[in-house]
Amino acid sequence: MFPPFADKSFRDRWLWVVFPLMFLVVMAANGALVYFALSSWPGLAYENASERGRKFNQVLAEEEKESALGWRFEIGYADGRVVVAALDRAGQPLTDLELAGTLVRPLGGVANRPLTFRPAGPGRYETPADLPLKGQWEVRLLAQRMGERVHDAARFMAR
Repeated sequence: MFPPFADKSFRDRWLWVVFPLMFLVVMAANGALVYFALSSWPGLAYENASERGRKFNQVLAEEEKESALGWRFEIGYADGRVVVAALDRAGQPLTDLELAGTLVRPLGGVANRPLTFRPAGPGRYETPADLPLKGQWEVRLLAQRMGERVHDAARFMAR
């Protein structure tokens, strides 16, 4: 007369199966989220971001000093080489610069690569860059001449 689910013994047995399965599903989902959180990109743009934040006034003063020099850099990538054109405030080529840089993949997955530039003409500097992956890359540049320093950065797509 009553449906088969009205039998109390069936409901008791079913509860002992479903209840632990619900906890297993929740624990598996949480475990997957913890794994992906710990094994993926940390989201840090700088190695010492907190230290940089504490010294932010010094960073602003340095950037103001750099912009007062008026040095400009056109950074590009072509034929397996990173090319930099360095110009002063008047648009004249900057010669006798010491250029060093770092090749960074913003998405991570590849270690940063140091770059050492060599002069390739007036105000033009080049270095070979073997890129293991296609996609977006960033060149972080440090230019020095007679005690003056300027930082610059540019991104490009490797296809």
